[in-house]
Amino acid sequence: MKVIGVLLSLLTILFAGLAVANTIEIDEQFTSEKINSVYYSFAPTSIATAQQSDLKQWQTLTNKPLNLGIEQRPVWIQFTIKNTLNTRVTPILSIDNPLLNEVQVYHLLDKRRSSSININAPPLLPQQQIKNEPLLVKLTLPARSNTTVIVKVSNSSGLRVPLTLWQADALFTYKSKLNLLYGLLIGFVFSLAISCLILYAFSRKQYFAYTGAITLMLSILLYFICGFSFIHTRSAGTVQLMIPMLVMLITVLFLPLQQQVCQPKTVTWFKVQKIIIAIYALLIAFVWLFPTLVVTLFCFITTPIVLGYYVVTTLLCIRQNPSEPQKALLLALCSFLAAIVYFIITVSGLYIFTNSRVAFVFICSLSCAFSLGYAVMKLFILQRDEQVTTQQTLIAKSAAQDALLHERLSLQESVRQELETQVDERTFELQVTLRELEEKNRELEQLNMEDPLTGIKNRRFFDKKLVMELRRSRREQTPLSVIMLDIDKFKVINDTYGHLTGDQVIRTAADTIKKQLQRPLDEVARYGGEEFVVLLPNTQNDGAIAIAEKIRHAIATNNVHVAGTTISFTISAGVYTSVAEDINNPEIFTERADKALYFAKQHGRNQVINFPIPQSQSRSV
Repeated sequence: MKVIGVLLSLLTILFAGLAVANTIEIDEQFTSEKINSVYYSFAPTSIATAQQSDLKQWQTLTNKPLNLGIEQRPVWIQFTIKNTLNTRVTPILSIDNPLLNEVQVYHLLDKRRSSSININAPPLLPQQQIKNEPLLVKLTLPARSNTTVIVKVSNSSGLRVPLTLWQADALFTYKSKLNLLYGLLIGFVFSLAISCLILYAFSRKQYFAYTGAITLMLSILLYFICGFSFIHTRSAGTVQLMIPMLVMLITVLFLPLQQQVCQPKTVTWFKVQKIIIAIYALLIAFVWLFPTLVVTLFCFITTPIVLGYYVVTTLLCIRQNPSEPQKALLLALCSFLAAIVYFIITVSGLYIFTNSRVAFVFICSLSCAFSLGYAVMKLFILQRDEQVTTQQTLIAKSAAQDALLHERLSLQESVRQELETQVDERTFELQVTLRELEEKNRELEQLNMEDPLTGIKNRRFFDKKLVMELRRSRREQTPLSVIMLDIDKFKVINDTYGHLTGDQVIRTAADTIKKQLQRPLDEVARYGGEEFVVLLPNTQNDGAIAIAEKIRHAIATNNVHVAGTTISFTISAGVYTSVAEDINNPEIFTERADKALYFAKQHGRNQVINFPIPQSQSRSV
C-alpha cells in the first residue's frame, strides 16, 4: 500500500509538471473569459527574477480559479494573452477579490515591460482606470501580439485570486446589472433592519431591536463582501478585520434574540450556552488587537461551534414547545451557519466552487434576514392575539360580572330598605340599652373606686391619683404632701367589742377625716384595714402637719356609740412632703410617710410625726 501511495504521488507531480497553462485568445467574438489556467510561484523576489525564472519551476493551475487558502506569502501569477485581431485592443483585467492588501500588475511585450500598475493603497487609487469594487486594470494589446501578464499579490489573511479578462463594454453592462441586483438585495436587508428598529421604537419589544441590529450588521457585511466599500476607499486591511468582527458580533446577538423568541426554561443546556457566549463576547472584545489572520482564524474556528450550539438549543425548545417563530429562528441560524461554513471552505481553499461565492452568500443572508423578520413579526402577532384573547375573555367576564352586579344591586336595594327599617328599630333599642349601660358603668366605676365599708376612695384610686399628682408636682415644681393614718390599738377594739363594732369605728374615722378636708383636690382613701392615707396636692409641710393634727384631735374628741356602748379611740399619723422628682417611683411618698407613722405608733401613739424624723425628737420620745 505504501508503494502504491508513493507511485500516485510521483504521477501527480509528473502530470503537474507536464501541465501547461492555456493561452487566452482574443478574437472578434471575445467578450469575457475567466482566467483559470495560470502559472504561479512563491519563489521570485522581484519582477526581474520572475521574468528570468524558468516556467517549468512554477506550479501550474488549470481549469479552476487560483485559491491558495490561508497563505501569507506573496504569490506571483503569470499567464499569456494572444491578440488575434488586426487592431489594437484594450481589454480589462478584473481581479474579483477586493479584499487584497497589495496587487502589482506587470504588462510584458516581447519579454519587455511595457507598463506596471500597483493597486493597493489610497494614494495609488488614481492609477486605477475604472472606479469599481473589483480591482481593475486596463491592458493595451497591440495587433497580432502575444502579451505576458505577471501579477504579484500580497495578502495577510489568505490568497484567493480569481481573474477575469473583459471587453470593456461587456464588463460595464455586466457590472451595472450585477451591482444593481446586489444593491437592491442589500437595500432590502437594510430596509428590513430599519423597519425592525422603527417597530422597536413604537412597540418597545426587545426582539425587534435585536433583529434590527442583526440585519443591519448583515447588510453592512454584504456591503463589504461585495466590495462596494472599495468604490470610496482602498483600506483592505480594515475591511478584512471588519468582516470577521461583524460575523462574530452577529453571532453574539443571536443569544438575546433566541431568549426572546424561544423563552427557554432554565436548564443546563442554556446555562452552559450563556457561559459560552459570555466567554466568546469577552474574547471578541480583545481579539481585534491581534493580526488580521489571527482574527480570521479565531472567527472560522469558534463561530461555527457557537452557531451549532444555537441550533441544538433551538431544536430543544422546538421539541418542548414548537412554534412558528422558533422554526423561523432555526432556519435563520442554519442559513447563517451555511454562509459561514461556505466562507470557511472558500477562503481556506479546501474545495473550489464553480458558482460565485457572493451569490450563495447572498442567498443565505437573505434567507437569514427574511426568516428573522418573519420570526419576530409572527411572535409579535402571536403575542398580540394572545393579548386580544385575554382582553376579550376579561371583557366577557366583566360583562357577566356586570349583569350579576346589577342583580345583586337590585336585591341589595330591597334588602337595604328592609334592613334600614330593622336598623331604626334596633337603633332605638340600642340607645335605650346604651343609656342603661352608661348608668351601670358609672355605678360600677364608682364602686370600683370607692371602699364599700367607708364610702371613701379605695387604694386602687389612690395609686392612680398619686401618679397624677406626682407628674403635676414635677411639672409645676409644687410640693406634694402625704399623710398616713392608723387607728391605735384597733385589734383590742375588735377583740373586745367584735368586728361589727370595729367596722363602725373604721367608718367613723373615715367620716371624721373626710370632714377635715376643705379643698376639692384633697383626697382621702382607705389604704388597708384600719389604715388611711390623705393626699394633699400643692401643700407645704406645715400645712400638712396642721391638717394631720386637726384630724388627730377631731378623732380623739369624738366617741362612737354602738348598741348602748360608748367607745373612744385615737389615731397616729405620719407626714411626708416633697417636690416630686422621680415619677416612676411613687412608693417613696407612701413609704416615708409610713415610716413616720410607724415611729409615732412605736413611741406613744396618738401623735403626728413628720418625715424625716429629727434626732432631738427621736431622743425625747
